[in-house]
Amino acid sequence: MNHTKHDLSFDHVELDYVALEKTSVIAFAHVRNEIDRLLYATHGYAPSVTTSLLSALSSRIKEEADELVIVAETYHTLHEGLTRSNINILNKPEIKEQKADE
Repeated sequence: MNHTKHDLSFDHVELDYVALEKTSVIAFAHVRNEIDRLLYATHGYAPSVTTSLLSALSSRIKEEADELVIVAETYHTLHEGLTRSNINILNKPEIKEQKADE
């Protein structure tokens, strides 16, 4: 990996903390831009536009807002985590055992 210090070895993973933090900043910007785009799309609609179209846009805005909460929490935690001595990874899926015939 040329741009980060991530290391994915046979039975070992090292994560580049700075790259994780930068990734959360990039994700925040992308989600925020998508919300801006969707909000802008609602500006030009006349009262004659079907409510189903506005409802669909509203649903997409809500989905993006939910994602914005996740990326904002992630960035905040990573940023504030720089002042903590211990960092734990949670919600890592269990390693699946491979069948002998695979």
